[in-house]
Amino acid sequence: MSRLLLKFSLLSVSLLLTSAYAIAICIPIFSETFQGYEASSIEMLVTVPAFSVMVMMLLSDYIAGKLGKKRTVQLGLLIVFASVFMSLASDSYITMLLSRIVLGIGLGLINALAVSLIADFFTGNECATMMGLRNAFEGLGQSLLTLLAGVLFASGWRDTFYVYFAAIPILILFTLFVPTPPQTSASAPAATADSAVDGRKQLPWHSLPHCLILLFTVLVSVGFYVKLFDVIGDKGLNADPEYVNNLFTALAFCSMAGGCAFGFMFARFKFYALQIGLIATALSCILLAVSPNMLILSTACVINGLAYPIVISYVFNMIGKLAVHSSTVMVTSFMLIGCNLGAMAAPWGFALMSAISGGGSATLCFVICGIIFALIAILAQLRRSNFTV
Repeated sequence: MSRLLLKFSLLSVSLLLTSAYAIAICIPIFSETFQGYEASSIEMLVTVPAFSVMVMMLLSDYIAGKLGKKRTVQLGLLIVFASVFMSLASDSYITMLLSRIVLGIGLGLINALAVSLIADFFTGNECATMMGLRNAFEGLGQSLLTLLAGVLFASGWRDTFYVYFAAIPILILFTLFVPTPPQTSASAPAATADSAVDGRKQLPWHSLPHCLILLFTVLVSVGFYVKLFDVIGDKGLNADPEYVNNLFTALAFCSMAGGCAFGFMFARFKFYALQIGLIATALSCILLAVSPNMLILSTACVINGLAYPIVISYVFNMIGKLAVHSSTVMVTSFMLIGCNLGAMAAPWGFALMSAISGGGSATLCFVICGIIFALIAILAQLRRSNFTV
């Protein structure tokens, strides 16, 4: 029983890792409350935690070296909890922005350690199983917290921030059932092998195309959260906030399902699993742009939710190959930076596409995204050797 509680307590930390987008239902209210700000600035209130997550992931190894891994996770959970009160008290755009940055600081402290702590306590097949479950818990957390945010939204938009109170039961479980691991580097066991050669290996610029694929994939995925209200408005469709939040929940559930299906798809299709993910992402963007009703629009969301983890998982599965001329740690860092830049830059990315298209609508931006992913699929096919594991 104690071992089961240890596993559940470690996995529960991952429930929060992608929770920043749980309050996307608030975007229209943010626009009304914080008037005078452009759409991209309003949307940044949802995506800005990715910036502080990225910064804190780079610092978490140093901080964990000073405090220990367990205390670092506990500190991160407390910061997530404290961000709730900052958000509730925010009466201006700047203070709300700061509260979201603080949320990202807390999430960033626990992000990398959620992985390395599993490696501290488990080995072999048990460790691999836990890593797979960790990904499932990440998707499950995003789904449940998005759904809960929709329920809380009915009582008032500020109440949606109460979803981050989930940090407290997770903190209690983690404190009671996760022992203090040995005081080692927080970079996970693989770092010890890599650290000896990091100084002799070049920066992994050869992985830049793969990082750009991650960046665009995350950017579009986040776009489905922050731009969905705009697309619905452009088309004059009738959808209340509760229905849209259910779509956000469906996106998260589909992402979890796509992640679970990736192993089967990779075993069966190999390189073409990537192509399926890229083409499905392109299809979801075009379908969203041309959708004449909420049924087709909802279908586009489901397709994107399923395709997103397939592309992400495939590219991350290439880390071993890409690390031949660099270290695993450095390649992984490049990949994570690409993901977080995509999440953080989503509002500006769509604003840039709108400007390039002559002030086009959000709908037109998704057409551009669909074309970009179709081109990526073609380039990947032409340079297949660079994208096979």
